[in-house]
Amino acid sequence: MHNQNDGLWEWSVFWQSNQLHSCMPVNQNTNMLAPVWRGFFQALPPGAKFLDLGTGNGSLAAQAVSVSESKFPPFSIHGVDLADIEPSRYVASADKLLAEVKFHPRTAMEHLPFEAQSFDAIGSQYAIEYSNIKESVGEVFRVLKPGGQVRFLLHANDGVLKDRCRQQYEQAQTILASDLFPVTSELLAALVQAESTNTQEAVQYAEALILRMKNVFDVLQQQFSTAEDRSLIDNLFAAIRRLPGLRKSHNLQALTKMSEDIQLLLRAQSKRLQAMQQAALDDTKVNKMAAQLRLLKFERISLERANTATGGPCLGYWLSGEKPLL
Repeated sequence: MHNQNDGLWEWSVFWQSNQLHSCMPVNQNTNMLAPVWRGFFQALPPGAKFLDLGTGNGSLAAQAVSVSESKFPPFSIHGVDLADIEPSRYVASADKLLAEVKFHPRTAMEHLPFEAQSFDAIGSQYAIEYSNIKESVGEVFRVLKPGGQVRFLLHANDGVLKDRCRQQYEQAQTILASDLFPVTSELLAALVQAESTNTQEAVQYAEALILRMKNVFDVLQQQFSTAEDRSLIDNLFAAIRRLPGLRKSHNLQALTKMSEDIQLLLRAQSKRLQAMQQAALDDTKVNKMAAQLRLLKFERISLERANTATGGPCLGYWLSGEKPLL
């Protein structure tokens, strides 16, 4: 059972599902990010030690493993996250890659449990901006070897991902405020009751709830008729619609638990989407972060926009640097 008074519960709930990415994909243009990361990893020497900050379910770490397979010896890859994570257990699509990563759950970026000068490279994909940046960047400098590389992909305040998060947050709030989940629970119970008793009263009650459920869906579909991004809506509606058909193989208690889990995941998603909007950086904040790298004496600092194409939507900022040699 997840404790919703725990400030991290929404992230733990989200990552304890078959989700490799938290923000991606938005569309096919986001594939431009992968070659950048691949080039970063290809430049690392064989046997390099890499740290993924805010790893989640290991999306970035898995990319490092893919490149590492062509190196001998391969990389030593670690991933830290403040949430309860266990990626190789939950993400079936990448379980073999993730099995090669040493994950550290409940680990703050501001207090890394590693010796000084432990890593050859450190990366973060939409993660370090959720932390106390001044403290986490200081820890990055401490555990990075001289000559080590850093690369961060950061949320942009005017980026397409923040806008997507805003839309999905509003959709989640609308669904949570509706009768969808209460009616779902009533309908599941009524269907089971009607099939077990086969009384006219029970059957009529179930039929009335079927119509009520249809009306709830119709009202929500009308509210979302102009939605540009329907991924959250369509996935959630599909999950709810599957539940009645599972009553032949699951009892009412199990079906009710499934409905509750879907609602919990949506609540967690809503909180996570809100946090993602708050973490986005504008030009002033990202330049301040670059200035913090300079204060720590990082060299070859580069700050640029991550765009899908020339003049296309912004996916965030790339910020990179190198720790000076002793």
